[in-house]
Amino acid sequence: MSGTGWEIPTGLNESQVVRLFNCAVKDDDTLAGAIVEKLYGTMKDFDAGRAKKTVELIVDRDTTAASKFKTLLDDLWPRRASNLAA
Repeated sequence: MSGTGWEIPTGLNESQVVRLFNCAVKDDDTLAGAIVEKLYGTMKDFDAGRAKKTVELIVDRDTTAASKFKTLLDDLWPRRASNLAA
């Protein structure tokens, strides 16, 4: 057991762990805010112009937002391409 009294059950595949993590983040506004703040800062440090444009597309719910975001993340962390659906 972890310090919280709960641990990820053995036998879950990576997709299932990601889904659990996603649900936990969605349920915690403070955690979600911290993740977004850190990610945006990292994106800006990497490429401020692209970060700004990508965030604008996401906020505007542009149909190209997901693919632009995925490309930025893949460029930011090239060793492990994201599996974000475009």
